[in-house]
Order: sequence, then structure tokens, then C-alpha cells
Amino acid sequence: MSPPRTLSLAWAAWFLAGCTPDLPDSDAAVYLGDAGRSHFSPLTQIHAGNVATLAPAWVHDTNEFGDGVSVMVTSPLVVDGVLYGLTPRLNAFALDAATGEVLWRFDTPASGGVQRGLSWWTAGDERRLFFVAGPYLFSLDPHTGETVSAFAEDGRLDLRTFADGAEVTAPSPPTVFKHLVVIGLEGGSPETSILAVDATSGTRAWHFRAGVSASVGMALDADRALLLVPTGPPTPEYVGKGRADDQLSDSLLALDVLRGELRWRRELVREGLRGRELTAPPTLVQVSWQDAVTDAAALPTRSGYLHLFNRDTGASLLETEKVNAPPSTVPGERTAPVHTTSTVRLTRQESGLSEAMAGLVREQFAPPSMAGTVLFPGVGAGVGWGGAAYHPAARKLFVNIEETASALRLIEVPEGFSAQDAYLAHCARCHGADRKGLFQDRQDRYGAGGPSLVGIGARFTEREIESTITKGRGAMQALPEVGEVDRAGIVEYLVAEPDYLTYDDRTTESAHVAVEPVTLRSADGLPANAPPWGSLVALDLDTGAIDWHVPLGGYPGHPERGLGAENAGGPLLTASGLLFVGATPDSRFRAYDAADGTLLWEADLDAPGYATPVTYSTGGRQYIVIAAGGGLLGPPSGSTYAAFRLPD
Repeated sequence: MSPPRTLSLAWAAWFLAGCTPDLPDSDAAVYLGDAGRSHFSPLTQIHAGNVATLAPAWVHDTNEFGDGVSVMVTSPLVVDGVLYGLTPRLNAFALDAATGEVLWRFDTPASGGVQRGLSWWTAGDERRLFFVAGPYLFSLDPHTGETVSAFAEDGRLDLRTFADGAEVTAPSPPTVFKHLVVIGLEGGSPETSILAVDATSGTRAWHFRAGVSASVGMALDADRALLLVPTGPPTPEYVGKGRADDQLSDSLLALDVLRGELRWRRELVREGLRGRELTAPPTLVQVSWQDAVTDAAALPTRSGYLHLFNRDTGASLLETEKVNAPPSTVPGERTAPVHTTSTVRLTRQESGLSEAMAGLVREQFAPPSMAGTVLFPGVGAGVGWGGAAYHPAARKLFVNIEETASALRLIEVPEGFSAQDAYLAHCARCHGADRKGLFQDRQDRYGAGGPSLVGIGARFTEREIESTITKGRGAMQALPEVGEVDRAGIVEYLVAEPDYLTYDDRTTESAHVAVEPVTLRSADGLPANAPPWGSLVALDLDTGAIDWHVPLGGYPGHPERGLGAENAGGPLLTASGLLFVGATPDSRFRAYDAADGTLLWEADLDAPGYATPVTYSTGGRQYIVIAAGGGLLGPPSGSTYAAFRLPD
């Protein structure tokens, strides 16, 4: 790799190029900045010299909360002075981007789950706004907020049609290219992981079977007609015994976006047993490689590694190393004895856990165990779904990371156990033997009425379902008498496919299942490992060296500086050299100097901003907007979008 480029000179070049007396209107029409997911904006009106004066411009309150733990993680779009967003219940709305005034609102017939963004499609004079809520892909007229009747069934496409009727959703926005809308699916049938439909009619153009989910987002190289798609973990997620052999799990797939054909695949984890490794879409970058500038895809991971792949061949542009992994203590378990990793690491390797956690298995790449295996970075840690920002002139990568530890433990399920029996014993009285709920007109009503639980896996995580059983939620009382094995069985039963009910699920031999991993915490509720627990990191892609590393955020009631915090959501990078990021549980929104990580500005939000911010200009003014939905890392939940600009 070549010597590093000077960052300050790169900023200056961009700043001078974009610094004009009259600021033209500039859209934020693509999720995460552009199809390459750079998180980058060329706007420069707000810069290091004036960002300290940044002030609220408007706040829009959606005035609603989602089911369960309400979250709102949407990055809005802005086109022609109109901002398009989603509420916590995934209802769509349009605002005047300068004032926050509501222009229209569209209420979806199905709510639940999360959605990180929307997609804008245009062809000639046609304009369409696409987004996914629950199992449906909606097509709206962005001028009126009404559904486009020619698309699918009156503007709504049921994605379950392409998944054998199974419950599916897509928490990341579709990728649009020419006449196609491409969706990465989560849940449901492995027959369809990635789906492309016609943007005007909703008819299927192609589908690709990866055998696992492909829902964390995609990057598009339009010149190559190349779609880069990270895939999810194998199923079952934490136990390898009994897995199908044809799962393209924990991989980066390069597909022909027009045909859905595989060009190349890079597997990052073999026989994964430690949960989702690929959490965010790749970022299209350029890197100096062997005296030439090479088009690459940068892919940071939950384990804290950075991978760089040649876009044409899939070859790694970083050195790798092989790490031996200890065997499993579970009879018949499938494990990989050796793992290949990148030599560039964004997180530290040692967790700094106290000796009180001495009973846990801590070896790197150790499989799940009955005693409990440490994951570091833990579940939800490392690099999350927010992904990385990229400066094209400086060839620098910026990413917020989390460094907390989790424990993953196995429990033994005895021979003859039935998840269905566990459900019938503890849940059917209120929710029905078929999970469809009990209400006034049902003939099989024999207990207290309860709502339908069909499709609950698309609305709540397995951890949230288990928490509801143990702690209760709303009108449902806690069920402390339900044992650990029964709880695991009930959760499995509730998220199972519809045909799960048609056969006897009773185990014929003892088996092991994983208890959903949890973050290890001290008595005060803070992470149990050594801080910092969250950081903002800058990395030089040409050298692979970290330029700077600063703690990010804190916790309510713990004002100590330098601890950092768990975080969710991504950064926004501007050509003027500013990094904007929310993401932390202290409900603060911050701006950093991208040259050295100096904190330049911060403001309070109504709730934590677990979303990636956007920037745009309208009426000669640059705005920064973030959704403050909270909920993910504990209370409070929120329902507002906050806009900031320089004072008059």
C-alpha cells in the first residue's frame, strides 16, 4: 500500500470546491448517502468553524409508539425540499424539509418490526417511494402519499407470496436499479433470500436462494451492474448439528443485479456458531493496492475485523491470518478447527472482564458451551447495522464500534421434550391452540382472551419474546414458573413456520439448544468488561492503520467522560470534515472533527438517536436531521425527528 494521504489537504480541496456564496438545493435521495453506502455528503455550509452554533430548526413528533419496546431507526430521504420518513409503527409521512410542516401521511395496514430507510425510484416523469412494513412492500406516489394502484395489489406487494407463505420482512430498504426493486429478506423460507421485482408492476424479475437471511442491506456498483449482499448466520444459529449443507451463510455475495446470478462469493466465517457476523451493508471504496487505485468493497464485522475485497474478483486486499479454534464439548457438533481472519482489527482483542467471570470459556472462536462462552465483541457489539462512512478524496473510513462482552450458553433438552407441549401447557389458554388468539366469536374459546401470536417473530426478537414470558408485558402477567427449557421451546414454537404444527416435534434424543446471548453487566447495570464500551474510529484504507480512536457517548446517570457507550446507528460524514453521530443511550447528538476526532458540538434529543442522520440543503440552508426513537438499549422510547441548522 502507498503512503497515507494527508487528511487536512483532502478536506481543504473538497471544502474549497463546494464553498459557494449561494448554496443550491441538495437532496438526500438515497439511503446512507448513495448506492455505495458511503454515508458521505458534499455539503460544506456547516463546518468546523461554525458547527458550535448549530441550533434546532424544527422538531416533528409522529405522536405514536410501536408495539412492545418502541423503536424508530429510520434514516429519512429528502427530495426537492420534501422529507420522507417513517413513524415507529412504520406509517409513512412527508414534511416540508425547511419547516417540518406535515404535507401528507400514509397509514400502513400492518405495523411492527423496524425499518431503517426508504427508497426513491424515478423513470422519466414517474416518481415512486418504496418501503417495507411487516411483510409488505409498498409503492407510494411521493406527491400525494397514495398507493400506486398499478403496483401489485393496489400498491402493496405481499412478500410472503415469494416465501411459501412464511412470515418474512425486510428491515433494510430496497435497492433500486433501472426497472428493478431488490429486497433482502429476513425470516421465512430459505427458498427466497433476495428478491427482485419490477418497479412498476411488482411482478417477480428474479430471486436468489442463499438458504439464510440477507437483510442487513446491500451496496450497488451501477457501472458493473454488481450487487453486493452480506448474508446472515446459518440456521440453527448457535448449534451446528443438523444444519443443511447448502446455506451460503456469513458471506459476501456479488450478484449480477439484472439477472440475479452469482459472480463470486467470499465466506467470512465457516461453520459459524456465534451469531450474526455481518451486520451492515458493505461500503464501496477505493484503495491504493500494488501501485494502483483499486475499486473495493469494505466490510467491517461484528467481531471487529475489517475486510477489503476487489469488486471484480472478490480477492482479499488485506493480509489474512489463520487462528485455531477449540473443539466443541457437545457430542456430534459441527465446528471449524481453523478460522481465517483479517489482520486489520477495529476493536481490541481482550475484553478486560473481571475475575468474577472466571467460569466462562474465553478462548477466541470457542464454540458455545454449557458453562457459557464469552463473545467479545458481544451480541450487538463490534460494528452494528449503521455501517461505515467513507471519504472518497482522503480514502478514509469512519465507523462507530461497540466493545461489550456477552455470554452464550447451551442448555440440554431431554429426550421426549415437545415445544408444542410447552406452548399448550403455558400459553394456549389465552392465545389458542393454533396461536391465532381467543376472542368473542371463536367457538374454541375456553379461557381469558388473548391476541393472535401468528407472525410474532416478525414483530419481536426472540429475546423480547422470552423477556415477555419472564417479566410480562402490558396486560400479560409474568410467568416465572416456566422453566428455562420450556421457555426456549415456547420461543422456538412461536417463531416457527406455519407447517411446524403439522408434525410431532417431540425429541427422540437429548439435544442442546442455545439460550439467547446476553450482555454481561456489573451490579450497576453497566457493561462488565473494561471500558471504553463505545468508540468512534478513523482508519486509513491505504495503510490499514487507525488514524484516531475516541470514546463515544455515555449513560444517563453516569456522567463520567471516557467510558463510551453501547451504540446503534451509523455516522454521517460531510465534505467540510464533520462527523455527525447519535447512536448512544445518553440521548446526545454529536459532531466530531474528522481530522482528529475532536468533539466540536453536541445537543440533547428527546430520546436516543438510534438512526443514521442525513443532511440536505433547501432554501440556501444546510440541515442535519436525525430520528430520535430510543428503545433499543433501554428506555426511553421516542417518536421525533429533529432538524438542526446554523442560526439566521
